[in-house]
Amino acid sequence: MDEGTLLADGFGEALIGTGYRCGQPEIAVYDIKKCISLLQQQDMSYEEAVEYLDFNVFGAWVGERTPIFVDLKEEVN
Repeated sequence: MDEGTLLADGFGEALIGTGYRCGQPEIAVYDIKKCISLLQQQDMSYEEAVEYLDFNVFGAWVGERTPIFVDLKEEVN
């Protein structure tokens, strides 16, 4: 990651990589399930964690380097 990449405070353990888009700067990519787990470790219920993410994290736009949060598809065999 270059030094201009924005990171989400408190979610370092949920960082899964870097995203790239044509003609755009790289962005940090986070796993939503890991973010929820980190919030639950701070004594939030699952519902409180989801609400917190929806309102305080997903709804925050800080420019073209705003991190992206993904819900990873579980593998089906």
